[in-house]
Amino acid sequence: MAYLDEKISQQVSQFFQDLKDPVTVQIFPGPESELSEVFIDLANEVADLSDLVMVTQTTEVPPLEPGHLGDEKISGPIAVLLDNQGNNTGIRFVGIPSGHEFGAFLEDIKAVSTHHIGLSEEGKQALSQIQKPVHIQVFTTPT
Repeated sequence: MAYLDEKISQQVSQFFQDLKDPVTVQIFPGPESELSEVFIDLANEVADLSDLVMVTQTTEVPPLEPGHLGDEKISGPIAVLLDNQGNNTGIRFVGIPSGHEFGAFLEDIKAVSTHHIGLSEEGKQALSQIQKPVHIQVFTTPT
């Protein structure tokens, strides 16, 4: 089943024209997730629109975020974006990136590929002053 219609596929393909380096969407499907196949199919449709986007699956459970005890059950699906060296970028999607999350998914793929994060020089300067690790989470919700 196709999740992207022709118009959306063309828009995504055009959006990906500026990609520079390969990006891998690594998906942990989870042991109990009914939506894993949907996520995998959607990610593969996106990857089909650029030679620089790949999709892989892993059976390795992604590490939990700071503050978790480690005994929580992860049902998936969870995707992490890997850079052109195969390094985990720290960008992850829990659940299917649909609706408003789909745009963020595409933007993040492009940011990893182009190494452009869209911050002002002032923002970059402020971030360079951080001296210890910081845990940042961004939640998207359609409201």
